[in-house]
Amino acid sequence: MMRHVYTSNEKISLVEHRACDNFVLYHDWFDPETQRGYNGWTPGCNFEEFQQRKASGRFYAMIQCNETGEIAGIIGLSPPEEEADLHIRIFAPYRRQGYGTATFALAAKYATEVLGIKELHAGAYPDNFGSKKMLERCGFVPNPAGSIQEKHYLTGEDVIQMDYIYRPGKLKKNT
Repeated sequence: MMRHVYTSNEKISLVEHRACDNFVLYHDWFDPETQRGYNGWTPGCNFEEFQQRKASGRFYAMIQCNETGEIAGIIGLSPPEEEADLHIRIFAPYRRQGYGTATFALAAKYATEVLGIKELHAGAYPDNFGSKKMLERCGFVPNPAGSIQEKHYLTGEDVIQMDYIYRPGKLKKNT
């Protein structure tokens, strides 16, 4: 059965999330590289409990490779009562192949043009050079005023989550 397509470009489509996606989403959290990019929820539940949680947000979509139809990750936008924060997870086999940049650029365009969001935010840790490069390629610029100090969820050490901001009309071409 075909999935609903929210938006697409030559490389990827942002498609509806289905319950069948939960297995790979759950297991992706156990990948150390995935955990390194996030400071927050980690599964403290089993798979059955994970499936019962309700995804919340203004936008929540799976990243589908147009060439193969395979699911390469997920992208989401925080709930309406929160600052518009765009977040992404690319599954291990698809990392460092341009899927993140293609997805983030497409989602930023969708969020501003279709959802009418005036300003998007995204976070990256100082040592996550790939995410920072991706954000800048997509027209996001560092916003030091929005950066936050927090405790690392595994080590308890102080860590800074750098804030990046995007405003419509700043998206670079050719992304």
